Amino acid sequence: MTEEIVQRTSYDDVPYESNPFPQTHPQRLAALAALFGLNPPDIQKCRVLEMGCASGGNLIPMACHFPEAEFVGVDLALEQVKAGRKVIEDLGLKNVRIENASIMDIDESWGKFDFVISHGVFSWVPGEVQEKMMAVCSENLTDGGLAYLSYNVYPGWHMRGMIRHMMLYHTAQFEDQPRKVQQARALVDFLAKSVPTENNYYGLLLKSEMDLLKKSKDYYLFHEHLEDRNEPMYFHQFAEMANKHGMQYLGESDFSTMLTSGFSKEVSETLKRISKNIIQTEQYMDFVRNRMFRQTILCKTGSAVNRNVTAGRLEKFLFASAAKAQDDLTDLSAETRITFKSPKGPSISISRPITKAALFALKEAWPRALGIDELAAAAKKKLMEGGIKDAEKVEEAQFKQVLLADMLQCMTISLVEYHLWQGDFVSEISEKPKVSPLGAVYAKMRPRTVNQRHETVPLDAALINMIPLVDGTRDKAALVEGMVALVKEGVLSLKREGKPVEDSEFIQTTMEKVVENGLTYLKNNALLVA
Repeated sequence: MTEEIVQRTSYDDVPYESNPFPQTHPQRLAALAALFGLNPPDIQKCRVLEMGCASGGNLIPMACHFPEAEFVGVDLALEQVKAGRKVIEDLGLKNVRIENASIMDIDESWGKFDFVISHGVFSWVPGEVQEKMMAVCSENLTDGGLAYLSYNVYPGWHMRGMIRHMMLYHTAQFEDQPRKVQQARALVDFLAKSVPTENNYYGLLLKSEMDLLKKSKDYYLFHEHLEDRNEPMYFHQFAEMANKHGMQYLGESDFSTMLTSGFSKEVSETLKRISKNIIQTEQYMDFVRNRMFRQTILCKTGSAVNRNVTAGRLEKFLFASAAKAQDDLTDLSAETRITFKSPKGPSISISRPITKAALFALKEAWPRALGIDELAAAAKKKLMEGGIKDAEKVEEAQFKQVLLADMLQCMTISLVEYHLWQGDFVSEISEKPKVSPLGAVYAKMRPRTVNQRHETVPLDAALINMIPLVDGTRDKAALVEGMVALVKEGVLSLKREGKPVEDSEFIQTTMEKVVENGLTYLKNNALLVA
């Protein structure tokens, strides 16, 4: 397919920023499948289809990760497709293509795929397109393949939908889209300031929505709230539609959201008592949480899903965690309880020496993930160094089983990540460091880039200008020299007390710090490949 469809869409007029979504990555889908006892496709040599891929910000990085796999994207917005094709050309990739076509055009001629994914599309298309998307997930999926769809859900969207309708009413009087977005923000701001919040749920809802909109970019607000179509549904309705197309619910991309253990004991026991199956359990949890959004993974009906997750099933996984011990505590003895907190929020209080040692080891290795053998060795070493001599007496198999059980417990609250694969990146700064080609290309386009963990990494002005220099040909001294030159050429502006700095010594010292901190940032964010 090489034809271009000349049909302008709102996504041509207001392009949706195309970013990587880790929750859609084949390794994430495969990991959940393996966790539930399935044998997922080989992610190194798979075929992936993304419906509504925009400019390929999610698909193209995957193609970089897996050169022996094949990736196909489809999108109706021609300008987005052209932008994606330009990135593919710049990276010299041969295993990915983006088709300018409608989802309705996908048929058996496209072939079978091991993974079919679509993020942020399902709720924004008509019912017949939703049915087609589900049909593609079934008919174009290999046996043993996995599908990912994200979508808005009730009951949470009943309240958010109310605010959307207010925005649509107010902005209908304006023609151009930037004005619509500006006025939508103004309306919610007005309402949030006008309605009291004390003992007033409506006021609290408006304030919460205003806080969210302040953090949201214009393109997100427009496509999330001001598009003509946004059709949420209840989870059980989605599951019924999937079942009609020969698909069954596997789970959520975020494993921890599937567990009732996050509720109080009374709520958890009630959910177990009133739910006859996984669909009912998930639906009732949505009611309790007032859930607004789901990121669901599906498999073929009849797949032998085993939800009784045991520690032994984790032996094939790699584990990663950025959780940090609070209050700078390091005591590994059983008498001291330490709280470990993830940068994303989850925390756990632990006294067991082996668990504490493992979390310290994972934090030191971050962002690299460790297999169970490497993690066990690192944890045992820390225990010995911490004066826990009994660790040496524990049989290796028993030590690993205890450790795996602890990792499973940490996974249930998203404190520890679990992977079947990790990208190619280094955890130490080499003599002549190099940013990944993927990261370098995206850094030229916007103030953020894509790392080797399939994540978006924000960049400041110094890093944007430094990354092209971090190409494996320069040591730290040469990098500093290059950054100093950029300041003297006026490409970078260095000011002190609001005035441009011309002091060569100050510029040199400042750029030395910039390079040192910049390289550390790139390393910690999985952007260095050498």
